[in-house]
Amino acid sequence: MERKINHRPIFYSFLALFLGIYSARFLFNLNISFWVLVVLAVVGLVVFLCIYKKFALLLVILTVLLFGIGWFFVGVSMFEGKVFLGEQTIEGRVSDNVEYADGTTSILLKDVKINGEAEKNIRLSVSGVGENLEAGDIIEFSGVIENNALFNLGSFNLSDYRDNAPYSVSTNISNIKVTGFHLSFDESFRLKVKDMLFDAMGSRNGATAYAVLFGETIEIDEDIYNAYTDAGVLHLLAVSGLNVTFLISLIGYILKLLKVSRFTNFLTCFFVLMIYCALCGFAPSIVRAGIMGIIFLWAQLSGKCYDGLNTLGFAGILTLIFSPLSALDLGFLMSYFCVLGILLIHPWLSTILRKVFPKFVAGSFSISISAQVLILPFLALMYSQINILSLFANLILVPMFSFIYPVLCVCVLLCFGMPFLSFLLTLCGYVFSLIVEIATFFSQTNLLISLKPFNVVLVMLFMSLVFLLSRYFMDKKKIYAICNIALIVLTYLIFTFVPMNTSSITLTSYFNTPLILITNSNSETISINGSGTSLNSAMYLTETKTLLANIQLDERLGESERELCGVKENITHQD
Repeated sequence: MERKINHRPIFYSFLALFLGIYSARFLFNLNISFWVLVVLAVVGLVVFLCIYKKFALLLVILTVLLFGIGWFFVGVSMFEGKVFLGEQTIEGRVSDNVEYADGTTSILLKDVKINGEAEKNIRLSVSGVGENLEAGDIIEFSGVIENNALFNLGSFNLSDYRDNAPYSVSTNISNIKVTGFHLSFDESFRLKVKDMLFDAMGSRNGATAYAVLFGETIEIDEDIYNAYTDAGVLHLLAVSGLNVTFLISLIGYILKLLKVSRFTNFLTCFFVLMIYCALCGFAPSIVRAGIMGIIFLWAQLSGKCYDGLNTLGFAGILTLIFSPLSALDLGFLMSYFCVLGILLIHPWLSTILRKVFPKFVAGSFSISISAQVLILPFLALMYSQINILSLFANLILVPMFSFIYPVLCVCVLLCFGMPFLSFLLTLCGYVFSLIVEIATFFSQTNLLISLKPFNVVLVMLFMSLVFLLSRYFMDKKKIYAICNIALIVLTYLIFTFVPMNTSSITLTSYFNTPLILITNSNSETISINGSGTSLNSAMYLTETKTLLANIQLDERLGESERELCGVKENITHQD
């Protein structure tokens, strides 16, 4: 075929919307390096599309980019609630989002009424015997309501944003009055499944199986979670494209045996996927996978060509329209850029690997590598290391999950109507035990590579380079070489001549009292009073925190502030 540039208007519009929302966060923070990059990218895009006379596409992208900047502030206003002064009368329903820690129970209240008027969700902290409250309890109490900030020293309040909880309140269990009971359909279904899994498999395997089905990892034991993380297979516990693929395949196989029409097959899969997304709380990864799965089925039904990039872009646009600040959600970023990595890298990488490995091994390695390349910046931000053997762990465990997930789904549905078949879930538990043993084996290795959080400029340039090297950028060899060389030179110039805002940790003293100053890349500073801490201990503290120095603290500083303010002599591993 004649070489040409493959234009994907929907995908490019998604990138423009995402960049507009993400850039708006730095609009008033004077992050010079970031804005220099954005301006250069826009100028380069204008020149590029003008050369190829794609003026309509250029107009659409610039319009969407400006819309995204405004949509960020719409997203902030959509989250924020009213300001309540003094003690208020609060009524709400306890959801199944409950955590127990250190004698305090954290509860998400839904169907909230404040002084008799309907309001958004509230995060409730209960001291005392909070375990006495059950999901579905309708409670009433009085308390002082605080507004949850979306941003704290650059750190994004992801948990409250996902739960649409702009308020928080604390009270004692003795002040709470239970006035009724009501469970929604999705909560009731999840709790019944959890009880079945825990009864048949035990708490350890039951919590893992529950996470595989619904993506909820709160109750997974720490050693199991760490084993999955260190082995590089934590994605198996997140509901995503893997789950949707298996679910569609299972439903399609059953409907094929029933000899239903293709349109009936499509409608059935559509409604099942919608219900499944609701059961998983419309997490970004399952929404993305669900939309892409539906479009794939529609393409098969209509005989149209399925385009991965445009489908990914369409799913992203829908998500950002209804949930603008998902652009700042690490789960959203990892989900979308994981798929983007597969679309960009897998086609040519698998071709290369097939010259060395058998077809199945080459395909598995290629998908695993491609999926991780574009999420390296986010892995560095979250875990600070990567396991080289994760490729082999995925090669073994992904096929095992492709077997156990559909089997687990069928067993759960069967046990709803025939509880005596619970022994099938017990057998599934043995498989999860085996998977944990394998993950633990791969996690106990010295082949770990430490990662430092990437500068946002480096991330965008790195992803641009991957795109230019992919099959979606096709032109004459001369232009192809010029574009790649220009990007490399641009990277060098930015890092050489553009001043980068860096973070720092400084130890000082005030009247012989140690004082630790932490400054992030936006020149926002917090001070930690070290009263009661020896100067040597404070120096050791700052030395221990060198991992946080010289990197962007935008995503970490809020959490670090909360952790460090209570630190005296003890330094935890996570710190």
